[in-house]
Amino acid sequence: MAGIYYSESSADDLLAEDPTIQLNGNPDEADGSTPEPFTRYGQPLPKDWIPLYRKPMRTPRRRLRVVTIGAGISAMGLAYKIQHERKLEDIMDHTVYEANADIGGTWLVNCYPGVACDVPAHIYTFPFEPNPDWSAYYASGGEILAYFKRTVAKYNLARDVKCSHRVERAEFDEVNGKWKLEVRHGDQVIHDECDVLITATGFLSHWRWPSIPGLHDFKGHLCHSAVWDADFDYADKTIAVIGNGSSAIQIVPQLVEKARHLTNFVRNATYITPGLGSAIISGNSQHVYTEDEKRTFRESPEALKEYRKKIQAGSNRAFDMFVKNSKAQKIGRQATQDMMKSRLNNDEDLAQRLIPDWEVGCRRATPGPGYLESYTRDNVSLVSESIDRIEPTGIRTVDGVLHEVDAIVCATGFDVSHRPPWPLIGLNGLSLSDAWKDEPASYLSLAAAQFPNFFMFSGPNAPVGHGSLMAGLGWSADWMCQWIRKMAVEDIKFVVPKDAAVAEFNAYADEVMQTLVWSGGCRSWYKNHRVAGKVTAVWAGSVLAYREMIEAIRPEDFDIVYRSKTNRWRFMGNGRTKLEYDPKADLAFYLEK
Repeated sequence: MAGIYYSESSADDLLAEDPTIQLNGNPDEADGSTPEPFTRYGQPLPKDWIPLYRKPMRTPRRRLRVVTIGAGISAMGLAYKIQHERKLEDIMDHTVYEANADIGGTWLVNCYPGVACDVPAHIYTFPFEPNPDWSAYYASGGEILAYFKRTVAKYNLARDVKCSHRVERAEFDEVNGKWKLEVRHGDQVIHDECDVLITATGFLSHWRWPSIPGLHDFKGHLCHSAVWDADFDYADKTIAVIGNGSSAIQIVPQLVEKARHLTNFVRNATYITPGLGSAIISGNSQHVYTEDEKRTFRESPEALKEYRKKIQAGSNRAFDMFVKNSKAQKIGRQATQDMMKSRLNNDEDLAQRLIPDWEVGCRRATPGPGYLESYTRDNVSLVSESIDRIEPTGIRTVDGVLHEVDAIVCATGFDVSHRPPWPLIGLNGLSLSDAWKDEPASYLSLAAAQFPNFFMFSGPNAPVGHGSLMAGLGWSADWMCQWIRKMAVEDIKFVVPKDAAVAEFNAYADEVMQTLVWSGGCRSWYKNHRVAGKVTAVWAGSVLAYREMIEAIRPEDFDIVYRSKTNRWRFMGNGRTKLEYDPKADLAFYLEK
């Protein structure tokens, strides 16, 4: 008869005393014996029979190996989850391959003059490390990089990073459930393998030259904003800046101060908006924190938290503006147009050429302090005629005019197709580049059909158009960690989104997208630089809806293949939980009253 049993033994003693437990050896070989004869109850054992796994329930049979590509904000946030928050180190090993010689991601490689974040600094922080010492409401790229490196060092997040290691090929081995990797390190190609492959390279990591005839025939200084040449002196030069995206809008005000003349070649108008969360700073373009403000944040974490929540709540509440024909959209559009005209000194010609006639927010909203004001200077020109070609001495537009310049800055953006520039090969020899040759189609921005054990940060249709990216990256990392733990403790070989789940998600998300301004009449990188096209970059809804959608994994949307070929329930082990072998555990924890 069962009674109350209190043990004075240690956990090791309790495990050793249990005859169903195998203490030593490789867990993947801790199986019981096969009956001889192979019968039970006078009948042959079922075809689904497997020997008893002689460990407590959910004891991993092997350590998972996880490889992450890229050592920017996404990867370091994931490293924090693994090492500190979710404590997965008992079930996995982690390697982070970074192609560059240092960590930092976008804030390492983007060093053009004026580079800054258009999201308030106090919500562009790791959730686990608020920074009371931001110098200003919108931080510069250099200050963000310094904060990033300081935080990484504090928590030892770069422990598993290997810099100057570029992944050049990945192919999934379906038989063994592993990714086979080729990684270049200098002149050496390293062959590696992992159970789970994660890309954390970001959605704006593959810069591209514009497709303009004769571009490299130019004899002057030619550069791209993503690979800035800090050694070139722009002082007293005639400069052409091609583009009016976020980079160009930040670069132009910096160069006009030293240029003899600057010409901005703009193909399409764009909105220059008040900064995200600017209502907190009374609509100003910037606010420099006083020493008293920073001291308050340092001495009162609660005050800092309330301030950060105020900014974040305002950002989340502002999603109404992204809904087509909403009151907030109409008010925001009119206010933005009026503000732009004012900053252009009510110059009607400039206003006609620079202010769009589509919904505000259709393209990424960019604050751009000083950009519009630059056009009121004598040494700045706007050219809205299309570029025909580049010639050795300058840029010729379709109206036949040759604009002679000393330097050309291409602020023309990135390859946003989400197709990797190296072979990533999933099931049946399918490469991701081929799978997404027409349109990228993700599972909730985090995974892809036909690519097992493959997860993405900021994949297609991620929440990059609204709210703070930092929060979304943290939620994505949580989602991945749930899968990693499930795969480890339930002895899963691989998981892959069902084709139907991916197709249905993308179809319905596109229906939601028709209600939002991102599907409006602009040309945008959200639509892979098209006017009429599917929105492939932005989540179809609010960032809060994204959080709720991915808060828990949905195994029903996945095909799951177990390491045991005949019985998925092997992870039940000896039928007892690990908790039962802890002599100090409360084994009546479920009694609430």
